[in-house]
Amino acid sequence: MSHLSMPKEIQLHTCLPVENELGEGVVWDARQQCAFWTDILGKQFYRWDFDDHITQYPCPERLCSFGLTPEPDWFIVAFESGFAFFNPIEQQIQWLTKVEADLPYTRMNDGKVDRQGRFWAGSMIEDDKVDAYQLAKDKRAKLYRLTENGQAKPIFDDVIIANGLSFSSDGQTMYFADSPKQTVWRSEFSQPSDTSSRQEIFFETSGNAFPDGSCIDNQGYLWNAQWGSASVKRYSPTGQLDFTLPIDCLQPSCVSFGGPNLNHLIITSARDGLSRGEDKKYNNNGAVFVYRTPYQGIAEPICTVPTRQQHAAVETVSVSLKN
Repeated sequence: MSHLSMPKEIQLHTCLPVENELGEGVVWDARQQCAFWTDILGKQFYRWDFDDHITQYPCPERLCSFGLTPEPDWFIVAFESGFAFFNPIEQQIQWLTKVEADLPYTRMNDGKVDRQGRFWAGSMIEDDKVDAYQLAKDKRAKLYRLTENGQAKPIFDDVIIANGLSFSSDGQTMYFADSPKQTVWRSEFSQPSDTSSRQEIFFETSGNAFPDGSCIDNQGYLWNAQWGSASVKRYSPTGQLDFTLPIDCLQPSCVSFGGPNLNHLIITSARDGLSRGEDKKYNNNGAVFVYRTPYQGIAEPICTVPTRQQHAAVETVSVSLKN
């Protein structure tokens, strides 16, 4: 199939007009038949029950990425300053570890649970006044994997904006993007419990297309939201562009398959940084899009590394709920 022949069976199912500043990290929970995502800059965590109600929960600081855990109300999360377990309903936090306190120009960013149940997340350089290429490699952002005791183990350094984490269905391949470098890499795991090998280029983007969040379907193809391009693209297991799905927003940010049969593609987007002209050019900047597709995703893994210690200290935050 050429990239010019997008399947006609892909149709917009619904558009959720949530007007997110920086919608990100969408995850489908097959157990509860609902999607979760975060508006990082809005400090809001969202739940959408398929074809039903949207609920918002406030966050104590910017929630950048998250994963599901065996307890449906608790999430493993990367807040801007570090890793924690978070219960948005009860507004409770169990902190695991803070990261990069010595790097005031960074925050945490994209993350995901791998097929072995381990949570990964990377950081990003968010201060526009900092020239990343003038920094030593170990003073740039990093990609981390949490250990069994909840510590953050650095896997890759020399990162500017960590993005696009996804894992093959057999758990042996990791995909990872550094958005400003317009590159998505793949790495092989030598053993299921081991770290990944060095990276090899999977595909590169150009122009105003910057690789953001990704997911894998059950055919092993990678779907990638490309910030600045008003599109999501599907790539073959060899990194060849299959087709482009145009989206009515300039900055699509993350993708995940969901719905009762895992055949709906859910796409977050962002309004952050748009000029007045850019915001008017597209009707749904900051919305969440749901497309019915002829493809099927893979159920999101549950984080078991680390596991939440139920008797550990819990911090309760005081913020009001929005419905």
